[in-house]
Amino acid sequence: MKRFLISLATVALLSACASSPVPQTPGTSPFPDTSKPIPANTPDASLALPSIVIKERQARAIFDDIVQYRKQKGMQLKRRTAQRLEFSMQIPNVTQATEARMSYQIAQVDGGLQLSARVWQITAPGTSRESVSEITSAVADKIAEELQTYARSKP
Repeated sequence: MKRFLISLATVALLSACASSPVPQTPGTSPFPDTSKPIPANTPDASLALPSIVIKERQARAIFDDIVQYRKQKGMQLKRRTAQRLEFSMQIPNVTQATEARMSYQIAQVDGGLQLSARVWQITAPGTSRESVSEITSAVADKIAEELQTYARSKP
């Protein structure tokens, strides 16, 4: 029993260290600043954000595919601009209200369009106890697979 409790405490400590919540001030969005472009083809950017360069497709067609896919998964489109999509979805069957948010950004780069995605988990959204954690790195492999499907879609 003692080993179990020590193991449980260690896992809890390590998971708490793995991601720290982003402090929120009233009126700010957990979505990234749209005025700052995502750097292209830098080692740090490729490690931090899953992204892909898509050739021979229009940004609007790519975004239409993303909207269709995310709506099929139960997400709601919150904002759409020429360079950005933002989605959210309430997570069912949890003890505390939790919301998932996703942001896709597209930017013109040499050779095509760079599509990047980020994911956040918001606990107790809209309350004074709201906690925002970026979980992009935890789901990067799944996002990378998803981004590949948008490159293969027909123009």
